[in-house]
Amino acid sequence: MSTRERFLLRLGRAYRTVEHGYRYTRHLVRGNNVSGDVSWVRAGSRPLVLLHGFLGTRGTMQPLTRRFRADGRAVFSYHVGTFQLESMVKSAEVLRDRLEQIVTDLEVDRVDVVGFSMGGLVAMHTLKFLQGDRYIRRLVTLGSPFRGTWLAAAGVATIGLISPSVWQVMPHSPFLNRLRTAPMPAGVRVRQIHARHDALCPAPGPLDGVDPERDYIMLPGGHSTLVVARHVYPRIREFIDAEELTIVRGGATGARDDDAFEQRDSA
Repeated sequence: MSTRERFLLRLGRAYRTVEHGYRYTRHLVRGNNVSGDVSWVRAGSRPLVLLHGFLGTRGTMQPLTRRFRADGRAVFSYHVGTFQLESMVKSAEVLRDRLEQIVTDLEVDRVDVVGFSMGGLVAMHTLKFLQGDRYIRRLVTLGSPFRGTWLAAAGVATIGLISPSVWQVMPHSPFLNRLRTAPMPAGVRVRQIHARHDALCPAPGPLDGVDPERDYIMLPGGHSTLVVARHVYPRIREFIDAEELTIVRGGATGARDDDAFEQRDSA
């Protein structure tokens, strides 16, 4: 590849990352007043719960919501605290109660969960510490900073007095240390998806209990790409729709790098 071709490739990637950020912001300002539509549900599909990230709203999950509903999934998204400023432990307790309510009301055994950024941390805490395996069958985390992010230092300096969650997402925080080292419950399969050019939440490496070859996936793009870009959706859906397979515990710390899914995404 020539120097010019490499430059054009990088330029194209930068353009897509900026575009994805714009589209994410557009959905963010929609807030939590988003409409629901469960007019068609594919037979045999499980309910799906979507969790937004820090300073997010339910609106940020609308691209994924629309895609899953178009495929016949019953989708629930929740306003997780005030812009996810509360303690993630408290948010996880609320999530557990809501999952229990869904499972009971719909008379299903378990649901599938997709958590974006800090939403993935909340879901993982629910799974590991609040018997979330009683309600969660499969969990997908999108760009979740399991080793923290130094961007949290800016949050500590500005809203640290009112937001416990910004302290919890600091690198080496007790919350994250416990979250990473606690064992993964048996019977729940977890997939981590990260963006290769994510400057906000760098990829942390696979958690113990996540198959590093099958379920630790790197995709092109930045942080917001993970909820707005079309090429991410197939990696979520194939995981949720896959037949039950043997869960691999531990192993080498490789990563699946899906350049083949990079494309020009449209709204």
